[in-house]
Amino acid sequence: MKSSTTAIASAAAVRARKPAVERSRKGTAKSAGTRVAILEAAVKSLNQYGYRGTNLAQVAELAGVTRGCLQYYFLTIADVILALAQHIEQQQWETYVASLNQRAVGRDPIEKAIDMVASPQEDCYRAARLELIAASRTNPTLRTVLRQAAKQRDDWQRSFTDELFGIPGIADTDRFRGARDLTGIIDEWMFLHVFPDDGASRIEGVREALRVALHALWSRPPKTASRRK
Repeated sequence: MKSSTTAIASAAAVRARKPAVERSRKGTAKSAGTRVAILEAAVKSLNQYGYRGTNLAQVAELAGVTRGCLQYYFLTIADVILALAQHIEQQQWETYVASLNQRAVGRDPIEKAIDMVASPQEDCYRAARLELIAASRTNPTLRTVLRQAAKQRDDWQRSFTDELFGIPGIADTDRFRGARDLTGIIDEWMFLHVFPDDGASRIEGVREALRVALHALWSRPPKTASRRK
């Protein structure tokens, strides 16, 4: 039996060799919807059973499709995992975009950004992503795929920050990069941390500390900002 690392590496190689005609068969709207449903089921499986407990049978059941239908899109669970890394980043980005579109006119963008920290809408994707990150410690192929997905996410987040503050290139300034990194660290720390006492009160205290830090880092942003080379 192949190890998970070997299986995912093999899946990546097979995907790269698939003829264009086969890929095009899966390009219809219905097929795209089924593919997304399978990936969403994989997110649920990772949340419920973890990386080690996720398999094709469970994903097919959660997606409401037959095993044969699932394997039309993804031959192995390794294929699912590789596609899932990009899917998670895409879904998190769409959450950011939806939040941006709901922004109240004239509202302080810093406060808007704080509201997005530890957003419940992202919890299932955050948990699935952390499962994949943990698995990638001993799986170099998965680590490479996650690194590529993370780069795409970073590009999206920079674009999001530019749009949120209305200043092109501001996301690439040292101050804003530091603020974004700080927010991400605290976001994941709060998600993973188990508080022994009043959790809601402790989380609110952390969010208030983050609010102070972000206002200090993001106050009076420069009118212009140049992107890093």
